[in-house]
Amino acid sequence: MRIAVAAPEFGRIWGGIGTYLGQWLRGVGSKHEVTMLTAHKSDSADAGVRTVPLTNGGGVMATYLKFQLALRRQWPDLIREYRPDLLIVHHAQMPDLLTPYERCPVVVTTHTTILGQSKGIAEAVRHGGPLDETEKTTLAGLPALLPAELYYWKRVRHALFVSGAVRDEVQGTYGPALRTSATVLNGFALDGTPSTAAGGKVYDNEPEYILYTGRLLGWKGLAVLLQALLHVHRPERLLVTGSGNVSAWRKYAASLGLSTDRVQFLGAIPRPDLLSRLQGAKLVVLPSFMESCPYSLIEAMAFQKPIVASSIPGVLDMVEDGVSALLVPPGDPVALGAAIDRVLDDEALGARLGRAAASTARERFSVERMGAQTLTYLDQVLAAS
Repeated sequence: MRIAVAAPEFGRIWGGIGTYLGQWLRGVGSKHEVTMLTAHKSDSADAGVRTVPLTNGGGVMATYLKFQLALRRQWPDLIREYRPDLLIVHHAQMPDLLTPYERCPVVVTTHTTILGQSKGIAEAVRHGGPLDETEKTTLAGLPALLPAELYYWKRVRHALFVSGAVRDEVQGTYGPALRTSATVLNGFALDGTPSTAAGGKVYDNEPEYILYTGRLLGWKGLAVLLQALLHVHRPERLLVTGSGNVSAWRKYAASLGLSTDRVQFLGAIPRPDLLSRLQGAKLVVLPSFMESCPYSLIEAMAFQKPIVASSIPGVLDMVEDGVSALLVPPGDPVALGAAIDRVLDDEALGARLGRAAASTARERFSVERMGAQTLTYLDQVLAAS
């Protein structure tokens, strides 16, 4: 099968889609001829994967727009040169929004929606904390973005959803006339044990810490987590990793009276170092207002870490409260702080939650399972086309 993938995020530290593509190539790309249409040159060493930069990169939102225009302009030539059997795109960025569907079936891999993100951003505004420039742009552009998303879903005929939560949101809101669809949960691969998989720096001699991983976005609930630290009695500091406006978040933490001994912002770090940080964490926290199937949660589960997370649909699809994680209402810093204290005070509880999470990760979130189910669905799309 010859597969073209339109993915401005490929090779970038922008969040879950970039991680997804790296895992997808393990489960799918190694078995077929893949051409990655990207927004920049990539130094990916994935065997058998061709990368074709369509733009010259830049900021996140500007890159998405430039990529949409470039794909529309270059798509006829790309079809003639690479002759793909399928084009796979990733939503909510709508990289093919401006591209006519011709001569090649298109599968929309759906990670989130603009509507879902806007709801999360609105919750972030209510609870305080800085917003990323992409979030501000999304809010400012909603009068145009939401009609564009409605138009987009009227065109979609083949959709792969990464969770039941995002599937239900799309079908309940937009009611697309799909010819085929499938729900395939994200998958994650580790090469051997977590310690050998990380391959990054060793942090064994550092003080014990709680870990947040993910982009520094308002809808990720980071402000609520920082507020929750004011209610946490345990001495462990919080480490925050991820790309975004680090200086703005440092100022916000300082405004709450949180010192650098209490919270440290590491910014975006190389993936091997991120996995090493994950391996050393006592607890992983996911305080988001909305998620679909977050890799930050899957990775914590795979590393057998106790997890405290928001009880939102995407998370409820993945873990069970009191069994494989402790769940709290989104936007409640008091409840979040109490759950953090509870896990850190009870080592037996933390170990039990971690073991159950790891078992669930092996059963439901393996890259082998993701690859096999994805390929089965792609065959279904070709048969229907």
